[in-house]
Amino acid sequence: MRGQKLALIFVLAAATALPPAAQAQLSPRGLLGAITSPLRGMLGRFGHFRGHRPHEARVGQEGQPQSPSTPQFGDVGPIGWLSAYEDVLGFTFWPGRYAGQIRAHGFDVIADALTSPGRGPDVARNATTGSAVQSDSNGNAAQGCGEASAQIEWPASQIEQDGKLDDAQRAALAKLRSAVAESVKTIKAGCRDLHALPPLDRLKATVQELWAVRDAGVYIRAPLKTFYDALSKEQKADYVWKQPDDRAKQNAKPDNGAMARQYQACAAPSQEAAERLLRQIGENVRPSKEQDQAMEDLRKTAGDMAKLLTAPCAQPIPENPLARLDAANDQLSNLSYAATSIEIALDGFYAQLDDEQKAKFDSLGR
Repeated sequence: MRGQKLALIFVLAAATALPPAAQAQLSPRGLLGAITSPLRGMLGRFGHFRGHRPHEARVGQEGQPQSPSTPQFGDVGPIGWLSAYEDVLGFTFWPGRYAGQIRAHGFDVIADALTSPGRGPDVARNATTGSAVQSDSNGNAAQGCGEASAQIEWPASQIEQDGKLDDAQRAALAKLRSAVAESVKTIKAGCRDLHALPPLDRLKATVQELWAVRDAGVYIRAPLKTFYDALSKEQKADYVWKQPDDRAKQNAKPDNGAMARQYQACAAPSQEAAERLLRQIGENVRPSKEQDQAMEDLRKTAGDMAKLLTAPCAQPIPENPLARLDAANDQLSNLSYAATSIEIALDGFYAQLDDEQKAKFDSLGR
């Protein structure tokens, strides 16, 4: 337990120590604002997906929301997070189904950008529908751009099925549908063949894609607000995420051990991805003693960024769709900042490698 508390304190210290340039990229409603809230309050609410969710129609035999089985947009996200934009929209409307998916992504997106083979021309050419993904001889996923027939009617079609809308509400939803469709086209337009690119260029492309998904989320905020404001009080209640009852929390004895385990289960993937990336770089490059300091600097940056990206694990799920969209956009901003920080650290490390080591580094993911 003491180790878990220290880890949380480190997240707080790392975030408050960010340089001004980094802070400028983070929304006031994002990471910095969230982690300054009382830690116990955050931990008490970050992972209990409870409450009545009328709009989450797909329910398993035991009453738990099922994860989406079919991609709605195909490949609309970076390597390692093909469903990024779908997850943003899903979390906005149906957090019980999508919160686990969006919060599961952190440093793994950065590691996959460097170690995945990326989009290959054969994959893109063979793609016809959905997300085009095939495996190479090593079992790594290769991602294709694919002129996929995205389900641009979603999530509007699901919203229409789940509730009765009047004419004004349907008109507002139509504008939201158009904004989503335009966003999907814009993100897909930036899709590139990454297969032939070296790892650092794949990482740069990933940063651009993360910003594209984030900008798409910002783009739909105004039509989302118009639609949400048009709903009645009863209709809005269907999209409100209900936190555990405050009186019940006050009367219940807090289970700090369970909260710590829950936090660690959410945070572990980012930490493991950072360790995996460092291990692969070390095994491929075999740094000399003269390069130990550069490797140590990279290790520290990776560790700091992995901890930084665990912050959503300690944040409560926002109540309404607009706040959830803002939270998702902030997560994408934080991830873009972390990827850029790793890129800078890797540039310094790469500059100290000899030609043979550079060739081995460039072979990552191939």
